[in-house]
Formats: sequence, structure tokens, C-alpha cells
Amino acid sequence: MSSKKLHSGKGKAKLWCTVRVSSETRKLAEGIVKTANEKPTGKKIKLDEVLQMGLGLVQQGHIEKLQENSLTHEDRKEILRQKYIAARGPISKDEFTGFMMTQEFLGFVAEQGGLTLAASA
Repeated sequence: MSSKKLHSGKGKAKLWCTVRVSSETRKLAEGIVKTANEKPTGKKIKLDEVLQMGLGLVQQGHIEKLQENSLTHEDRKEILRQKYIAARGPISKDEFTGFMMTQEFLGFVAEQGGLTLAASA
């Protein structure tokens, strides 16, 4: 990210930086700012103010959902392998792949509460 300092009239410097977002996100944010500025009086509402308010509404559950959505199938497989190691002892990645192709694997997954729980570990 690039950044630059802008000096306000009172000598305080604000640090501004560039954030990359998709064009769809940019259009959505600009639309919110445009709607917020459709008022007869008051100062202009800036995108920074809208983003600060929105980011302040993000809760731990949202962060967990983002983390879960970022997992690849390989990540989920590794989480299951680590659960297997904790429950039953060491197993290599290749051996675990072979184990996944057995009926015993289905029982192991049932013990763990299903595949979706593997993503939240």
C-alpha cells in the first residue's frame, strides 16, 4: 500500500493509504456515500467515515465466517488429519489420504461431528 501524509490546518498530520477493492465493492461504497450526501444541510460525508462505521460493526462471528470461507479443501483435510492425530496417533499425509478412502473414515468423521466442524477447528 502506498501512503502519504496530509497536513490539516492545525498542524496535525493524517496518514492516508491506498486500499485495493474490487470495482463492484467500490461502486457499492460510492453509492452509499452518494445516498448519505443527499441531504439539505451539513458537511459532506466522506467514504472514510462510511468505512469506519461499517468496519466498526464487524463482529467476531463475521471474522470466523471469513476465516472459514478462506479454507481450501487441502486445509480442511489437514485439519481433519490433525484431529485424527490427536485422537488416534500419528499418520502421514499420504496414509491419511488412503484412510479417507475407507469405510472407517466415515465413522471417524461422524465422531468429529461432520466435515463442517473440521473447518472451524
